[in-house]
Amino acid sequence: MLESIKGIVIDIEKEKISVNVGGFGLLVNTVMESEIPTIGDEISLYTHLSITQNGVDIYGFENKTERELFRTIIKVPNIGPKTAFSLMLGLGGHGIRKALDANDPEPISKVKGIGSKTAKRLILELKDKLKLAPKKEFEEAKKALIAIGFSSKEAEQAICEAVKDTDYLSVDEIVKKILKQI
Repeated sequence: MLESIKGIVIDIEKEKISVNVGGFGLLVNTVMESEIPTIGDEISLYTHLSITQNGVDIYGFENKTERELFRTIIKVPNIGPKTAFSLMLGLGGHGIRKALDANDPEPISKVKGIGSKTAKRLILELKDKLKLAPKKEFEEAKKALIAIGFSSKEAEQAICEAVKDTDYLSVDEIVKKILKQI
């Protein structure tokens, strides 16, 4: 329906930006994990359009991986876009994956609007739906990428992107796949 937008940033609020797209100002709820744009910057976001009784909201993401994570979270029963957005805002995609990988509901339960029961249910529901790198391979690949100049955050993002469509990759396969994408 509304897969992505590209336009000029015209206003920045907490957790929201206004983007001028073809003369229309769109207010987009967004989690910017990398560089935060400034007014006048051109921005491209992958989007999710949510239409509810309470109104229409647009959620924007820097990449398809984060948008797909958001869409996977809102498929969990009784988890709506606002709760999923709070989770993405509170932990980020990598924090969510890390909590799922560690089977640890504590970081998730610290997010506003999510209690311990919901956090445990999220882990139970999402663990099988998201393909996560086994912890050992994830850490080894992260160390290798940091050794060649990636920041810790860049390494985590690249690994999550590399393993999203596969059941299992070795450390070498993860690193090779990431280097091919550069």
